[in-house]
Amino acid sequence: MGDMQSIGYNGQPVPPAFRRVDPPVAVLVDLAALFPREPHRNGGYNPAGLQMHSVVEGRLTCWGMCEQGYWWGLVTYDIVYGAQRRAVTHWVPAWLLKRQTDPR
Repeated sequence: MGDMQSIGYNGQPVPPAFRRVDPPVAVLVDLAALFPREPHRNGGYNPAGLQMHSVVEGRLTCWGMCEQGYWWGLVTYDIVYGAQRRAVTHWVPAWLLKRQTDPR
């Protein structure tokens, strides 16, 4: 039996999967698009609950490419709950990030 061609990218050069962003870039993240909610749900209001429906400012520190070739940004932003807030950092799809512009 002859040699079989391997499955995958066949050894071709690939671009680096990660690109550091230095200095970090200010971006906007639409939490309602990032965390969609169940349609037609009847829920109650809790003033101390997580505010997951707004557009928040974040800091983009790295770009990462997934196996399928899509770009994701490593972003740190605050989640507000009641009168408090806590920073979270995770990967966000690039199409959900918008560069924050100076409102002059």
